[in-house]
Amino acid sequence: MTSAPDRDSSDEPAPPKNGVSAAAQWQAIGRFIVAEARLQEAVVAHGRVAAAIYEFVRFGLKQGWACLFGGLLLALMLGTRLVWPEHAPIARYDALFLAAVMLQVLLLRLRMETWSEARVILVFHVIGTAMEIHKTAIGSWVYPEANLFRLGGVPLFTGFMYAAVGSYLARVWRLFDFRFKRHPSLRLLAPLSVAIYVNFLTDHLGYDLRVPLLLIAAAAFAPAIVYFKIWRQHRAMPLLLGLLLVALFIWFAENLGTLSGTWLYPSQRHHWSMVPVAKLSSWFLLMIVSYTLVARVNGIASWPAATPMTAPPRLPAARWTHLGLAIAVIGLGLLLRVPTWHLPLPVHHYGGGILWGAMVFLLVAALRPARWGLRGCVIAAAIGAALIETSRLIHTAALDAFRSAMAGQLLLGNIFSVWNFGAYAAGIGAAALLAVSLHRDRRRAALPA
Repeated sequence: MTSAPDRDSSDEPAPPKNGVSAAAQWQAIGRFIVAEARLQEAVVAHGRVAAAIYEFVRFGLKQGWACLFGGLLLALMLGTRLVWPEHAPIARYDALFLAAVMLQVLLLRLRMETWSEARVILVFHVIGTAMEIHKTAIGSWVYPEANLFRLGGVPLFTGFMYAAVGSYLARVWRLFDFRFKRHPSLRLLAPLSVAIYVNFLTDHLGYDLRVPLLLIAAAAFAPAIVYFKIWRQHRAMPLLLGLLLVALFIWFAENLGTLSGTWLYPSQRHHWSMVPVAKLSSWFLLMIVSYTLVARVNGIASWPAATPMTAPPRLPAARWTHLGLAIAVIGLGLLLRVPTWHLPLPVHHYGGGILWGAMVFLLVAALRPARWGLRGCVIAAAIGAALIETSRLIHTAALDAFRSAMAGQLLLGNIFSVWNFGAYAAGIGAAALLAVSLHRDRRRAALPA
């Protein structure tokens, strides 16, 4: 995470909508703006260490405020699990549903939530409930307790769990005054989100497109940078990293939710165990759907591009050159599999990994969006290679059947190994150096890095 360079007032990003502080959009915290301004003056007077501590605390408080709806809902799940009487006149799930509705009304009545956030929550409620009905019908997970307010096998409060994700994104967007550089087009994200949602509904048929969808999402978001304002200046981080961190914390919350017994996966019916790490891929994809909806509502504010002081490394514009090199690398990889050569196992295994990493980079360089350069291609290739390697931890009948075929062995492989990451990195680095060296006059490169 880095700080954005200080600029004069003419270069500062535009303020939030209506020209007001983000905090002023919520009456519950807007009243503290003047008091906090006095506190900030005192903090600045105490030096850099005090300012850093204050900014860290401020970041945590902002994140807590953004998580308000989801945090309260999770607290209700855990609390009712601990104290709900077995023979209570109302079922726990019904109590959670009524509490979630009352919580929503209370947040709006006290102006701790805006009506625009409530509309986002409603959309996510509908989308989430529809998916829950389908997933419980095919046995992906169950809600083991009986209740009255239920649609199919799904208690109605479950839609609020998905709504909490939308609520968080809508609130954090405004609280941190998000600005973006190299953001993927919503015209790309919209069909990608539809494809992700459809895949959630059809993956049980044996045609799970999760891996290619992950690769497309990673490639789309890899070049993007998000600028977020904690206090006095915007700071920057890769947008893809931010989405992955949010998916990770949703996975943490899911573990707490299953620990409370509110819903259970088949592996948890007899005794609780952690939600499989492979579920992170599902939450990341769900994040893309959520993010796209919120982005369409809030809009994408651009961060002014800074003029680089020195010319960065560049890529040659000839995509056919990259594609030809990729085909050549594929040929070398196939030659490594000739059994009569009797190559040593390390050469066969890690040599193939190096060539595979080089192939991924060259294919990305050949098929990249027009604005991508060296850095974007390296990042996308590294993420793609890492996702493919990690996908070997996921086992389904359809995936294992595909991996048993030659095409599956070449594209996905069978055995996960952390050492493969080093081989991929070496191949990506070698291919990147080759691509740059083939460009005789770097100053005429068509694309910036």
